[in-house]
Amino acid sequence: MAPHKHGSSAGNHTGTGSVAFGTGGKNNGGFYQSSAAVAAAKKPNMQLIQADHELFLQAFEKPTQIYRFLRTRNLIAPIFLHRTLTYMSHRNSRNNAKRKIPVIFSFHSLSSHLQLTFTGFFHKVGKPSQNCENEQNSVSLEVLLVKVCHKKRKDVSCPVKQVPTGKKQVPLNPDTSPGSQAKLGSFPSLLVPSSEFEPSNSHMVKSYSLLFRVSRPSGSCTSSSGHTRTQINGLTNGETHYNRGEQERQSAESISSDVQTRREHVPFEPRQKLRIFYQFQYNNNTRQQTEARDDLHCPWCTLNCRKLYSLLKHLKLSHSRFIFNYVPHPKGAKIEVSINECYDGSYVGNPQDIHSQPGFAFSRNGPVKRTAVTHVLVCRPKRTKPSLSEFLESEDGDPEQQRTYISGHNRLYFHSDSCVPLRPQEMEMDSEDERDPYWLKEKTVMQIEEFTDVNEGEKEIMKLWNLHVMKHGFIADNQMHQACLLFVEHHGTHIVQHNLCRNFLLHLISMHDFNLVNTPTIDQAMARLRLVQSHMQAAQRAGDEEEEEEEEDWETAVESQPEPDPDPDPCEYNVCSEDMSSGCLENGGQHKEQSDGSVKTDRLCKKQKL
Repeated sequence: MAPHKHGSSAGNHTGTGSVAFGTGGKNNGGFYQSSAAVAAAKKPNMQLIQADHELFLQAFEKPTQIYRFLRTRNLIAPIFLHRTLTYMSHRNSRNNAKRKIPVIFSFHSLSSHLQLTFTGFFHKVGKPSQNCENEQNSVSLEVLLVKVCHKKRKDVSCPVKQVPTGKKQVPLNPDTSPGSQAKLGSFPSLLVPSSEFEPSNSHMVKSYSLLFRVSRPSGSCTSSSGHTRTQINGLTNGETHYNRGEQERQSAESISSDVQTRREHVPFEPRQKLRIFYQFQYNNNTRQQTEARDDLHCPWCTLNCRKLYSLLKHLKLSHSRFIFNYVPHPKGAKIEVSINECYDGSYVGNPQDIHSQPGFAFSRNGPVKRTAVTHVLVCRPKRTKPSLSEFLESEDGDPEQQRTYISGHNRLYFHSDSCVPLRPQEMEMDSEDERDPYWLKEKTVMQIEEFTDVNEGEKEIMKLWNLHVMKHGFIADNQMHQACLLFVEHHGTHIVQHNLCRNFLLHLISMHDFNLVNTPTIDQAMARLRLVQSHMQAAQRAGDEEEEEEEEDWETAVESQPEPDPDPDPCEYNVCSEDMSSGCLENGGQHKEQSDGSVKTDRLCKKQKL
């Protein structure tokens, strides 16, 4: 079309025909010249397309990579379930009306063993062969408990351990007609003790599963191959394909009936089939690219929203790095996607995780204490009916629509002395008041002990002084007056008891030489120290006087006691016989008085010796 238009505009129709279809050398040269011009015109067009594609990637590549990473992480460890969201309620096919009824008393206690009852092994067989005269009606069933342990760092795969629990003969294809059903107790059963699931090193076991090995000897029914037919079925933890008793069977029947009735009452909602046009706007909304999709899946996290309203709500709330505007379209819907320049990409998680060791921040080794976060609860109006009009582009461009409703206190604090981040377990205690931790006290004392050019008295004074300054946090020169007086008040008794008064005076004089204290400070400190010394001497004198008075009282009490008879009458110590029993009874009171007096005298003598 372009060559025809060019020829008509020049007014030479024949020339046009010769340019398009001629075979002469002149005409061929013109053809080559026009093709080169077309190639030269296409080259800048490709450069423009490539530059436009670079602008598109520059705008949408980074947010797309972030959302793809979040999608993968949510698939592995989901933070929430999408069916719990209000605008995704259609994804929840379960009715939660039964949750209103308390089911605490319907829980079963933990059994001491797991009982497996085998009603039969059902296997579809074809036409009976001619050699099936001696066919047996049972198969051999072996049950094994498979323990999958955690793999070590050097192991390629997880170590698996199989523990045999028993072997039974199970009927093959039993008759299931109502008239021929046998009692539950007549079926073969197998008991697996619960101790098998709780070994001593249970932290090494990752999961448990039951493995069933069903085999039938080849001699019972010769098939075409003549080999043993074996079927292996696995039962992992969480599945309930085995029969644990009549009660479980009844509950399973009731559950199946409930599921069947629920399927009958739940109306079938046809899924919407719309064509969605995504119009990506970039470069200050001057450039755009359009992509069409035939489903309601999210382009970033591939979530099937099933409804257009749910898709728009999901895009707006889960992908806030973009701005989405809904535009009605005759063939479906058009969604304009642009970059949200007002998006706050700062970190809003736990600030402790940033400074934690790699691999420890998001580890799940057990419950840990977390930082308290304060959120402001906003009273929202009554929820309106879902409508697509809320996704239309607003005329006034209300900035409040992009503002977050959650704000609160989520800061990270540091220790003022060490600049180390404050851990969550340290938030309740005020660490700024603890200027002298135990380890720092020990280190200070050990450093002073290493000095060899000072005597023991100076070492003791320096220990007391450094610990005193560390505890109260004296850092300025104008605080030394208060520090010296407070030091005498707290440690004056210790200084006097260990005869360190002259060492303390030398310490004050040394501080005076460095212009830290003046002469009145030294006089006041020593005056308080002498006052403490006089109080201690007075208390010591009073104690000595009390001891002397007690000793004098003991001596007076000893001297006032009568002296014992040096020659006691031997008749008083004669043993009473049967004839003299009456005499002993008469003189019993006198002997008792004398004995009491001797006991008191002995006690006084012992106390005096002590």
